[in-house]
Amino acid sequence: MPILSTMGLKKIWIHEALSDGSMPPNGNGWLDLGDVYQDTCQLVDDDPEITEHKSETSSKRITLTGETPTNVQLSLMDPDLELMARYFGGTITGSEGKRKWVRPRKLPYKEWAVWQQPEEGLMVGCANVRIIPKFEITYSAKGICLVPMTLKYQSELMADESFNDPTKTTA
Repeated sequence: MPILSTMGLKKIWIHEALSDGSMPPNGNGWLDLGDVYQDTCQLVDDDPEITEHKSETSSKRITLTGETPTNVQLSLMDPDLELMARYFGGTITGSEGKRKWVRPRKLPYKEWAVWQQPEEGLMVGCANVRIIPKFEITYSAKGICLVPMTLKYQSELMADESFNDPTKTTA
């Protein structure tokens, strides 16, 4: 039996979340998240809330855990105006080469579905995610515009060992 290893990052796909909370079907509604800066993508579970009940008269102990929040941390590399408007909100005005974008002070509330596609191994995703971006620009000879973002999983994490590109439908 072959060993399944999950490594590398090939692409992150997003789709507007469906109102019924299910993962959107494969097809052209899936969009490329953007260029992810090298070595910045990490899926991490936060520690769940833990409540421990202990008996005063015996060694009985009951440990309860709350939900385990899952987040993906990454940085987009040098995003264009379309990507900034997609994640921060706002409107792009003007004609090509003379366009302007104004970032609103408050992020619009928008829910997405996401699949993280590794170079090989398990696809990991979630049907309901909030994308929380922020700016980080270093104005120096070696600086670049990065948009660090947190993808906050708002429903269950899914993993699929047979799944690939969600933009391709099976015939």
